[in-house]
Amino acid sequence: MFAHYQMTILEEFLESTYEAAGIIYPHQITVEELSQRLNVWLHYKPVTSRALEAVSGMYSMFLDERLPADQQRLDFLHELCHLLRHAGNQISLPAAFTEMQEIEAEHFVLYAAMPFSMIKRLDLPNRRGLAVSALVETFHVPAAFAERRLDQLQRRVLQNMWNQISKEHENKMHHFEPTWSRETMRILKQLDRQLLAKGLPGYADKGLI
Repeated sequence: MFAHYQMTILEEFLESTYEAAGIIYPHQITVEELSQRLNVWLHYKPVTSRALEAVSGMYSMFLDERLPADQQRLDFLHELCHLLRHAGNQISLPAAFTEMQEIEAEHFVLYAAMPFSMIKRLDLPNRRGLAVSALVETFHVPAAFAERRLDQLQRRVLQNMWNQISKEHENKMHHFEPTWSRETMRILKQLDRQLLAKGLPGYADKGLI
């Protein structure tokens, strides 16, 4: 089902983080176990969830005690991304920069709540509704959340299959096409750098988030 799936850079980061911490089973993806294995000091307070790194490698996180447990877990994963991936006070950073950090954190939550390394070990049903139910039961996430992850997986599988077909066709037709000039290659590379600078996937990139 996922033979053509390719993880993004952020997803690979999450997988390596979990592997290093010994997190290999769905039942380990809890606030208590993750905070213990990743050295995060937890504080439950009636405040909006937030995290800070007072000293390098020493993490603290405030979780909103007014939220239900399932939402606290999603908040934890969101703030965990900020701890592991982002530096600086968001209040003092440019709005566009903090927006990109928030987008990355939202993707991180999907990966952290339902890691690909665990999903691919499941025998997911072909029917969408049953597959969603299996993800909900295995990872204890809301149905809408499981649907987003399943859509993401299927979309990337189809995209990579298409990329492979296109590449094979391009290789077959290569000798019929004119070679790009140096000036054209220079412009393409410049466009690629501009895309990457904006936080968008470049032409030859497999996806930043």
